[in-house]
Amino acid sequence: MRLRNKVALLAGIGQGMGKATALLFAQEGAKVALAARTDTAVKNISDRIQSSGGDALVVTGDLSIKSETERIVGEVIEKFGRLDIVYSAAGGNFDPSRNLADVDESFWGTTIDNTLNSLFNLAQIVHPVMKEQRSGAIVAVAASDNVRQAGNPAYGAAKSGVIGLCKNLAVEFHKDNIRVNTINAGLFRGSLEEGPIEPAALELHRTGFPQDIAYAALFLASNESGWITGQTITVDGGVDVGTRPLWEYER
Repeated sequence: MRLRNKVALLAGIGQGMGKATALLFAQEGAKVALAARTDTAVKNISDRIQSSGGDALVVTGDLSIKSETERIVGEVIEKFGRLDIVYSAAGGNFDPSRNLADVDESFWGTTIDNTLNSLFNLAQIVHPVMKEQRSGAIVAVAASDNVRQAGNPAYGAAKSGVIGLCKNLAVEFHKDNIRVNTINAGLFRGSLEEGPIEPAALELHRTGFPQDIAYAALFLASNESGWITGQTITVDGGVDVGTRPLWEYER
């Protein structure tokens, strides 16, 4: 098991790629803490992990609020005694129909709060914990170039901010032996099936599936990537390098 004896805190995991990542981390031996605003959003994931013999904790709160982030991290440490991995995929508001004129102050603020401020708070709170351990891995989910451009100005700014923040943190946290990496996610329209998490079809000519992101996150969270930091891995089937149009398999 690639994450045996590790503790992982995951945010942004209600559906799709985040759900697949939580299930895969547990499948690979991690004790997982699932952060969400309400426990109903992740209870089914927790139940599925526990029914398979895994260890899962649901922690509720708003990660865009620093005091709640402090409480959430504190609950994880109290339960498991340490924190080795943070996976942050919080976001939303991918809406290609919006132009700049359609992005009001509320939409902009919500997008930045959910996507970028939650990661900022998590990084700031977990840094001293991982620093004391002299180890840790932070994996954040941003979006591929094409997806950021297709989204809207708020979405593009927030996801670009995730990439910039992670590169900066990788430099700052390097001395503390903490790795920080980013996954640039393409468009995903494939559904997650029941049962153990397995790799999706070995085929580039298809849409993305949640486990495509989950396995990239597993690599970046595991000891296998122990000499990798400050990097961005694009998981999009090759769209960003021009192999096909963004929406070919997603309409």
